[in-house]
Amino acid sequence: MSGDPKKPYEVGYGKPPVATRFQKGQSGNPSGKPKKVPRLLDPGKVLEAIDNEEISVTDNGKRKRMTKVEIQFRQLFVKAIRGDMKAARLIVKMATEYFVPEARGVPVYEFIGTTEAAQRFGRDWQDRIDELNAELGYPR
Repeated sequence: MSGDPKKPYEVGYGKPPVATRFQKGQSGNPSGKPKKVPRLLDPGKVLEAIDNEEISVTDNGKRKRMTKVEIQFRQLFVKAIRGDMKAARLIVKMATEYFVPEARGVPVYEFIGTTEAAQRFGRDWQDRIDELNAELGYPR
């Protein structure tokens, strides 16, 4: 830069060198602040969070902490006991669907050794076990 005020200068305040200037169409801050991504609302998670909230209730004169879903089930049982058939049907439906398989009567295999089988069923223990398995429908 010379001291001649009439000559236009190429580099200076507000005029960076041409080689280091931003290219057309290119941002000055390429990584920049990321845009906000709206969170998707998941109704199932919201419902689960509400049902799992604990609140204090008085049960038989004692204060207890229970989840809201537990309180809802207790109220459903009270309605069924008082004669609400809709509530009773719902409880029966849930019981058959969610109780453990043992409560539904699904057979449970029992494994025993040959010594115990001989003690329980005598000398013909193999024939007796085969008969019992055939009666219960167990595979051989």
